[in-house]
Amino acid sequence: MRICNLCSGSKGNCTYIEGENTKILLDAGNNLKYIKESLNEINIELSQIDAILLTHEHNDHIKGLKSIVENYNIDVYCHFTLKDVVEKTISKPVKTFNKDFEINDMHIYPFDLPHDSIHCNGYRIKDGNAHASFLTDLGYMPEDVLNLISGSAFVYLESNYDQSMLFSCKYPIWLKRRIEGRQGHLSNIDCARTIEKLSKTGTRAILLAHLSENSNTPLLAFNTTLDYLKSKDIEIGTDIRVDISNQYRRSSIYRIR
Repeated sequence: MRICNLCSGSKGNCTYIEGENTKILLDAGNNLKYIKESLNEINIELSQIDAILLTHEHNDHIKGLKSIVENYNIDVYCHFTLKDVVEKTISKPVKTFNKDFEINDMHIYPFDLPHDSIHCNGYRIKDGNAHASFLTDLGYMPEDVLNLISGSAFVYLESNYDQSMLFSCKYPIWLKRRIEGRQGHLSNIDCARTIEKLSKTGTRAILLAHLSENSNTPLLAFNTTLDYLKSKDIEIGTDIRVDISNQYRRSSIYRIR
């Protein structure tokens, strides 16, 4: 499996996932031009994409969807509760699910995440023997979700905000409370605690995702994880790889076996 995050953050989210015989996008939260050019950088044409898999209906995850489906014949998959709002947005029928399913020979295991949307999904994706999990936009880490993603070689995991920085930033108080609430986003320290647990189940690569531009920094997110894991005798670079996604440029390519 090959994985490349094209962009991640409050302005747009999109990730390319490639299996043996299947190519998909997870979300389409940037404009058509950006997504097309980012894929071209890794020698992929948008016309090669088999499907777009949606996490939820917020604009930073579907912003480019309408333009893509108007120009390319790509199937769109979403949870059945999102059918009406997504079809209204793109004026095209979508494929829905309420349990695990397959796209070609890629097996998709969706799971619910606690977020203030109509419905929000994370995914564990299996292709051959490779397992990878993707989860952002969650106010806390449910135990059943942690159990489900355990053993994934690669995990794309939200590290949205630093609590001290959140409450000193320019956001209005209602938004700060929403972000830190149980239907909001995952903090740096809660992300780090999750990584500690995942590292003991076989996870070897983490990509910190969906960082806030106003209540976080890449260095702060990374150092929070670094310091916490060190306190648990887990070394980044030796025991586990930890990288940081970017709002404005793609990540390196991860090869998962």
